[in-house]
Amino acid sequence: MNYKVWLTVFGIVSVLLLGGAGFYAFSSYGKYSESLANWDSRVGTIEGLERRKPYPNSENAEALAKEVAEFQAAVDALFDGLTSFNRPLNTTLAATEFQQLVKNRIQDFRSFAQEGGLEMESPAEFQLGFNAYSNLIPPQELVPYLDYELEAIDDLLRTLVDSDVRQLMTFDRDPIPGEPGGEEAEQGAVVHKYPVRLRFKSSHGAFQDFINALANDKDFFYIVRVLKVKNDNLEGPIKLLAADPNESLPRYSNPETQEVAGIEKLQEWDYENISQNELDAKASEEGFVRSDQDARVLMGQEELTVFMVVDIVRFLKPEEVEASKESEKTSKGGRKR
Repeated sequence: MNYKVWLTVFGIVSVLLLGGAGFYAFSSYGKYSESLANWDSRVGTIEGLERRKPYPNSENAEALAKEVAEFQAAVDALFDGLTSFNRPLNTTLAATEFQQLVKNRIQDFRSFAQEGGLEMESPAEFQLGFNAYSNLIPPQELVPYLDYELEAIDDLLRTLVDSDVRQLMTFDRDPIPGEPGGEEAEQGAVVHKYPVRLRFKSSHGAFQDFINALANDKDFFYIVRVLKVKNDNLEGPIKLLAADPNESLPRYSNPETQEVAGIEKLQEWDYENISQNELDAKASEEGFVRSDQDARVLMGQEELTVFMVVDIVRFLKPEEVEASKESEKTSKGGRKR
């Protein structure tokens, strides 16, 4: 073979081998660099964790235990503060006794509402939302919760009467978990809510007193979840405007309708061209008398129609929550078997 050809072939093969070796070395170096960077990152993470608290040593374990104890003390203090809104459930009350208790509460409230001047469409049929138990005995397991709700509803409606609300138009109680139509109880929940819905008519002052009384109630915890207020008087005050701003207009009002004679009415009586006695006579013919009021105040004297959804809230103690969880586990285990 010609030595030149052999040298050429050898050179080409050598170049290819060197190129492949270089490429492999470059790729391996890249992987090595990436692995080294990952290693440095993990080492840095470990060192950072070692510097943070609580790292598992005796000093940090004591600090963690102290923080847990302080948190538990704060939680216990919160529950103790809520105890005033949580009278204990009466677990010894029998279902038949509860049914009689409902009847007594209903009769007492009807008398209280009548004495307080609260109007109801059918007072003889009003049953505090417990209509279903006028003839039926509730399940025994629901009695403690129904008893709690009964007291809360009685307290709520007596507050309504004490606030001088004029008329209770409608009142409904949502079924609680376990009753027909009630939502399924949320296992492990620390708050139970029993919604009630009411619609009533009142003055602005009575409505404000009722809201303030609910917010400051010391026996039960109420949350106004929905509030709709309609003003039955949509007209503004009558404006008495004279041609001359400095002119003082006579004022006349109807004692029965509370209507105030406006400038059009005064002009109809020709108040500018007749004597005071003649003006009084014309006003009297239409049922108006002279009024010494300087103005009519509407704000605060409206008749309001109010619809509310109020949640009666009961806070569960930690031991009651744990008992509820254990009961749920037991029931699930029974279903599996």
